[in-house]
Amino acid sequence: MLDNDLDHEERLENSKKYAILTFGGEGRRFGWIKPKQFYPLKDGRTLLEYVVEKFIEFCIFDHIVITSPIDYLEDTKEIVSHLQSRFQDVGNIHVISGGESREYSVWNGVEFLKPIASDSDIVLVHDGVRPLVSKEIVLENIKRCEERGAIVTAINSTDTVSYSESGIEVEELIERSKIYLHQTPQTFKYGIISNAMKSNMDRLELFSDDASIILSVGGKIYYVNGSRRNIKITTMEDMELFSLFLRSSTTEKA
Repeated sequence: MLDNDLDHEERLENSKKYAILTFGGEGRRFGWIKPKQFYPLKDGRTLLEYVVEKFIEFCIFDHIVITSPIDYLEDTKEIVSHLQSRFQDVGNIHVISGGESREYSVWNGVEFLKPIASDSDIVLVHDGVRPLVSKEIVLENIKRCEERGAIVTAINSTDTVSYSESGIEVEELIERSKIYLHQTPQTFKYGIISNAMKSNMDRLELFSDDASIILSVGGKIYYVNGSRRNIKITTMEDMELFSLFLRSSTTEKA
């Protein structure tokens, strides 16, 4: 192994790694009696339990911070408590209140980490309703963040993309090879995401994701390849698709 490879591995070992899992929304488009993270899967687990359990089993993070709607804070804490009782050496898992929008929820997570995080530590932000994220994508995010400082998971568009101001008439076709669809995780050095969010504190709700906040202050963002399986569950149809993936993976293991 080359010396610079050793240096890189040493930096990875020395930097702390934190995950912020956002479950802060009410999920009204999902059309169920509670937010979608509490939806029961076929195996009896909730979606929230499935995702948090996955991140525990990754065995990567020093701390996992979970944001929750304030009205469901106790429900979330109860689920996490059951997980902690099942896993030994589970590490530090924290449940905190989400904000008025997704980005304010992320900010709450970033601020929660302030007493323990250094500027060079790594913060991975992931939508809790993307349950099929792989460990490989997470590890690649962390590796590239160590090198570059700010990373977004993304996939190329496979559809023809057009632009229209009116939404009625096609004004321009955009070359799809240049179009990237952002996913999560999105991963940053702590100092980078914290400072960028502070600079936009009065308008965080205007941003659609974390990467756009970094761009707004002149920062650079670099891509990591995502996956078309890394779907975001927004509607009941998305949940049905996720269930199909689960059944497929269970069949493959059998």
